[in-house]
Amino acid sequence: MSATTIKKRPHAGSATARVWEIADEVVRKTGAIPTGRQVVDIYVAEGFHESTGFTQFSHWKKAHRDHFKRGAADGATTQTDPSSTTSMQLTVGVDGRVVIPSEMRTAMQIGADGKITARVTDGELYMIAPRAAIRRVQEMVRETVTGGESLADELIAERRAEAHLEDAT
Repeated sequence: MSATTIKKRPHAGSATARVWEIADEVVRKTGAIPTGRQVVDIYVAEGFHESTGFTQFSHWKKAHRDHFKRGAADGATTQTDPSSTTSMQLTVGVDGRVVIPSEMRTAMQIGADGKITARVTDGELYMIAPRAAIRRVQEMVRETVTGGESLADELIAERRAEAHLEDAT
């Protein structure tokens, strides 16, 4: 399966479908997208295998994220996606300050330090919180790494080879 292929929802009643059901239940109860650990802990407590849980959760999360992207493109709004808000008109003060409403700050997951990165492209202001930037980079890396590769293992092997060469000289 390629990195851009979205896995279809598993057949109802199957062990793999149970992961999707748990994730959907958490979203309905909390209004927030759960972490893999939250879902897998419930799944394992029901007697299922942890690795299957994480694999299926990653498929669920990708399908879920794409669902919200489609909704936003269609102009629809959703209350269950904690990383999105409806459009709001903001005011720029005479001193150039813009107040980001609480709902937007929460959706952006701005940390306690209040830091974000901003840029202007073609007259449009883009802002991104550090957590979102990290998530975006992680997704880009996941798309470029082929199955079975461990970047950490490769780095360790390269460093050991370099150290071995230094010791030999």
